[in-house]
Amino acid sequence: MNAKANKNSVNRTTKETKGKEKQEPISPDYIVRRLNEDVRNSILVVSVLVNLFVLIGWLVIQVSTRYDAALIYYLHNR
Repeated sequence: MNAKANKNSVNRTTKETKGKEKQEPISPDYIVRRLNEDVRNSILVVSVLVNLFVLIGWLVIQVSTRYDAALIYYLHNR
């Protein structure tokens, strides 16, 4: 009986569509805005990853003298 009540409540709250509804064409302004947001977000993600890499590298150099000596050796022998 409880399952039947749930089925009836779902049927009352869902919207039935018959056939395919006609979609309006997407405006070029909308496409440009979305593309602009996507490019900006991807640049921000790359920037955050590069900054995390630099931060972790800096922390490793600060914590250990072994890595510091290896880095100095690498930079001076170039």
